Amino acid sequence: MAEGIRCRLVRYLEDLTEEELKKFKLYLKDERSIPRGRVEGADRAELAELLVSTFGKKKAWNLTKRFSKKMGLRGLWERAGEEGLREGPKLKTNPRNTKKHQEGKDERNKYRERMKEKFQLMRERNSRPGEHKLFHHRFTELLLLREYRDKKQKHHELLVHGWKHAKVMQEQGQLIEMVALFDPFKETGVQPRTVVLQGAAGIGKTTLASKVMLDWAEGNLFQERFDYVFYLTCRELNPLGEREISFVDLIANDWPGPQAPMTEIMSQPERLLFIIDGLDELKFPCNEHRYDLCKDWKQKEPVSILLSSLLRKTLLPEACLLLTTRLTALGKFSPLLESPRHVEILGFSVQHREEYFCKFFRDKDLGEKAFHLVKGNGTLFTMCSVPLMNWIVCTCLKQQMEKGQNPVQALKTTTALYMCYLSNLIIPDDKNFIFQHLRDLCCLAAEGIWDRKVLFEEEDLRRNNLEAADVSAFLDMNIFRKDSGCENCYSFIHLSFQEFFAAMFYVMSTEEEGVKSSDSSIPSVRELLEECSGHNASFVVLVVRFLFGFLNIETARDLERKFRCRMSPKIKSQLLQWAQGETEKKTQCSNFAFYFPEFYSHLYETQDSEFVTQVLANIWEIKIEVFHQYDVLNAAFCVKHCYRARKISFICRFGLPADVWQELFSMVNKNPNLKELTLGSFEFDGSCMENLCKELNHPNCKLEKLTLKSLVLCSKIVKDDAMKLPHEILGKKNSQLQILRISDFTGFAVNVLDLFSAENLKSLHLFFIRIREGVAELLHNVLAKQDCKLQAISLVNCRPHPAVCYKLFSVLGSSKSLKNLDLSYSIFGKEEIKCLCKTMENQVWKLEILRMSGCKLTVECLRNLLPFFCSIKNLKKLDLSNNLFGENEVNLLCEALEKQDCNLQILNVWEEDLSQTLKKIVTSLNSRKSFHITWKNYHTATKEFFDWDAEYM
Repeated sequence: MAEGIRCRLVRYLEDLTEEELKKFKLYLKDERSIPRGRVEGADRAELAELLVSTFGKKKAWNLTKRFSKKMGLRGLWERAGEEGLREGPKLKTNPRNTKKHQEGKDERNKYRERMKEKFQLMRERNSRPGEHKLFHHRFTELLLLREYRDKKQKHHELLVHGWKHAKVMQEQGQLIEMVALFDPFKETGVQPRTVVLQGAAGIGKTTLASKVMLDWAEGNLFQERFDYVFYLTCRELNPLGEREISFVDLIANDWPGPQAPMTEIMSQPERLLFIIDGLDELKFPCNEHRYDLCKDWKQKEPVSILLSSLLRKTLLPEACLLLTTRLTALGKFSPLLESPRHVEILGFSVQHREEYFCKFFRDKDLGEKAFHLVKGNGTLFTMCSVPLMNWIVCTCLKQQMEKGQNPVQALKTTTALYMCYLSNLIIPDDKNFIFQHLRDLCCLAAEGIWDRKVLFEEEDLRRNNLEAADVSAFLDMNIFRKDSGCENCYSFIHLSFQEFFAAMFYVMSTEEEGVKSSDSSIPSVRELLEECSGHNASFVVLVVRFLFGFLNIETARDLERKFRCRMSPKIKSQLLQWAQGETEKKTQCSNFAFYFPEFYSHLYETQDSEFVTQVLANIWEIKIEVFHQYDVLNAAFCVKHCYRARKISFICRFGLPADVWQELFSMVNKNPNLKELTLGSFEFDGSCMENLCKELNHPNCKLEKLTLKSLVLCSKIVKDDAMKLPHEILGKKNSQLQILRISDFTGFAVNVLDLFSAENLKSLHLFFIRIREGVAELLHNVLAKQDCKLQAISLVNCRPHPAVCYKLFSVLGSSKSLKNLDLSYSIFGKEEIKCLCKTMENQVWKLEILRMSGCKLTVECLRNLLPFFCSIKNLKKLDLSNNLFGENEVNLLCEALEKQDCNLQILNVWEEDLSQTLKKIVTSLNSRKSFHITWKNYHTATKEFFDWDAEYM
């Protein structure tokens, strides 16, 4: 019988697609009884054997059924019943129903074949008319992050859990695969009916939506979840405007036969998925039809009302939606959506970037050569995480390699990339290229941006003085193309190219209020910038970014040489005034500035140090938190030009290229005002540490406080003849460093701890670090110096290794300079307390402040520690909060301290659940004791009583 179950399990697993099998394994890994490593590489037969041998035949089958139910595999569940493995009587089938079911299946199969034909070929952006590639041959996997969080949510999550957790969340816990897009929410168990795929321009939203459609049509995705999947693009909906049609007419265009069986299709709306691609490109509003929504799919309504009704779940509320949009447009549509799942497209991983290069060049050796060329350039390599940028980089590389040139060093910005691509296509002396036609094309692009139009009819061309024959040169250059889905319609090869030419329109424009087309006025630069400051500015953000990019000297030179248009000084002045105004608005409440990715990306495009310095001249404090690789270059470039900033915090949740680190380090000696610096990353190379120390020792460095947060040291420094260790550098008089804070430092090595040797260091704070021999030894060497200035040490959440416990406490107790010690959130058991108390035999502690908050001290611990507390004659402030003390412990503590001849001024004993009885005891004790008893949590006490730089990280 057991063998029969194994065979059935194998047959069941063989019917799963690769994506479904991967999902099945994900569910299986959650079962604690089974080793995760054995699941990962198991084939179907091995998986069946593993199930039976681990759980037994009955539980193995029940688990399989449970997983199939979670995955929505209805057909396989029904087949299990037919094989007699499903509970309950077998249902009789009606021959008439069987025939009807077969007819419906035939219709579905016809539709699937039609969708497969439509989506299996991929038209590349620079392909010739009629030239296509197989989708699967060119598609490269994208990283998808479950549950997009806005900046405030991300900031809060990272504050609560720490940066190490954020990396784990991204790399392990929160990445999602397409097969799981409509899985139930973990928190509620409810299946989402709306999923939003969101991401930056060119990140792969449309490609991913097409992949979902093709995988369903080929039988590889959502087979048991959806009977029909319909694909709608907003660029094709825009021309329909306010035309009244039924929802059936809207989705029936791709039906292979004369008439779609809509009654049957709509009879099970829960089995329908509608993909709506490009919400950010939608011309008409969907948020203005709250009271005239449509519930009947047969009723004729304007397209805007039909779409609004679908999004709001008034029309076909049981159906599922898969939407794509740029991040910047999300706020406009969020209020319409009912409990959506947000999935952020992160772009390519490093592995997928290399895979894309090899696919693009169609030659593995050539692809790898080009990839390694780009990988050596931190700027380009980071930009390649965005698929569109990757495509342009590959195209430019291919063009330049064919000419025997190397353009890598010149391609620093998005604008430079687009300029390189277009410069290789446009030849100034080409007799077929007429510059007036280029100006007209730019006018068409700008008009389309303001009208939210991406598909242009011949009437639009004529209105801008263009005939079909005039755009032939642009068609040949693969800048402009005929749209395959709409007759006599044209579009730019990507929306971002339309935005580039719209920006060129403003450079070409000579009229103060904009160049007028025949029936409308295109708003001026001033109006463009005003729009960019608004809440719904997504449609002009890239246009403005390209305008800033045209300020770059090299780009402006190419613009004039290749396109015969010169950047006006007036536009530069307008951009400067607007950018300064934006900075002022962002810091109007104080001189404090957060990181605004869109705004900083505008400044980065200029690569103009003088311009950016002028814009950021009044920022005194800035906090940078980078969540995407494609943002890091913008952030690093701008922060190093904040020459008046006194406090800078730069945190990112991934490793940075060495050249980016070096740029950040350079601000230590280039900014004479900088006093406090916080750096955080998940990869920090040993050479980076050496370079940082060199900058800290530079005569121009005035830094007083350094925080190293959530760092993973990639390698230890091994000294050679050309290298100096940090203590050799920082031990000199030049170092002004007074406060050093290190948190979550994985790969902690003595060379990092050598930073303690900074000559003027007064405060040292370590958080979440395991203290071993090297740390204790170095602390001893530093504290034993006659001229040691170290007065405050925090060892929060830093439980010492048992072998060095006594040595550590002896080092701290023997210090003549140490006045403030924080040992909070470090567990103190019998051994630790014994070592601490033993120091009283040989050392006389000079402490004035001692904190042991959250150390899980019991009554017995407290009794053993009392002699130690009382032995510290200079102790003025003692924090024992959050140790689960009751009234007996508080009484015991107060009585013991009262009897001793000590100078205690403040005793803090906060507990979260303070009983009324304990409140009365504290009040009573305060009236009788010589010291004051306070009741504050750790953070509040830090600010109010323990006024030293030891805030909890």
